[in-house]
Amino acid sequence: MAVWRPATHEIDPLLEAVANTARATILPTATINIPPPSADGICSQRLRDGRELRLKLSAHCLEQERRGPCTVLVYALQGNAVVDNRMGYRVTGQVVLDVATRAFLEVECQLEQVGPVMP
Repeated sequence: MAVWRPATHEIDPLLEAVANTARATILPTATINIPPPSADGICSQRLRDGRELRLKLSAHCLEQERRGPCTVLVYALQGNAVVDNRMGYRVTGQVVLDVATRAFLEVECQLEQVGPVMP
């Protein structure tokens, strides 16, 4: 059994926003400090460090499996992000959701910088 430990460092505001959007994409009732997406599916929000984020993210259920005593759903994440209308990122990741409790057991997001955004 895993033992809880306090965080040893502050999470990057961009990764935090992407992880929160991933949670809200999978369970729309789990919105955490983010506004709902616009009609085109793009979420816009201000990061806690002042930068502006525009993010389009999709989640696809890959499989249902057992992890220890839990039945979980494993989701794949993919999308794109733009920070301050200047830098673009490709977003990928994986989310594991406990079916019984609807708790997020794992939220992993990777951001790959793809370069400056041309207006």
